[in-house]
Amino acid sequence: MNPEVQKSPEGNAPERLLSDEWVVDYAAGNLSEAKATLVATHASFHPALQTKIRDAENIGGALLGAGDGADLSEGFFDRLMDEIDAQGDEAEGPINIEAQHRDPRVPQPLADYLEGSLDDLKWRFMGPGMKQVKLWTGKDGEKLWLLKAKGGTEIPEHGHNGSEMTLVLQGSYCVDGHRFGVGDLEFAADDIEDHRPVIDEGEDCICLVVTEAPIKLKSFIARTIQPFIGL
Repeated sequence: MNPEVQKSPEGNAPERLLSDEWVVDYAAGNLSEAKATLVATHASFHPALQTKIRDAENIGGALLGAGDGADLSEGFFDRLMDEIDAQGDEAEGPINIEAQHRDPRVPQPLADYLEGSLDDLKWRFMGPGMKQVKLWTGKDGEKLWLLKAKGGTEIPEHGHNGSEMTLVLQGSYCVDGHRFGVGDLEFAADDIEDHRPVIDEGEDCICLVVTEAPIKLKSFIARTIQPFIGL
């Protein structure tokens, strides 16, 4: 499923927000554990997205409460939205990404997977300048994992057997002329055959990644070590 990420109003900024389709699926509980965790973590950086999610949850709850006998005549949804707006003052505020966790780089939805800070994790070798930590694996091979890459690292050229979603937690990287920084989400569809992100110089870049299937590494050496990496 393509999240059809939305560019920021400035046009040249790298910020992406998930589409309403993803928001509704998240609010309805229709996403996998990996994708739901990524969406919740992404929303932690964007109050506007948090508001959309709360609205979707409120609408779903209101429709469920209305039952099959609800009056769905003209004006029903306007009345429903008015009721939700009236409760707006009671809604929870934006998620504080530093709350309840000692590592400010880790939003609370992701903190549940970690026993400590990002620095305390058992990072495994993934390639020159790259390390990874797997957090969750689904029955169909979908994975939720963390990538840490040193500044200046060129990620090996690869394609995708399924979609790949990458959320930046620290640092930044560039791909196809676009820069992705903290809180930005990149969606790489399964039809992309030449994906080569380059980590910006400076601090390590740490990303939360969801892959629907193993990536398609192009070089012989990379393919040789792929079974040991597990991605």
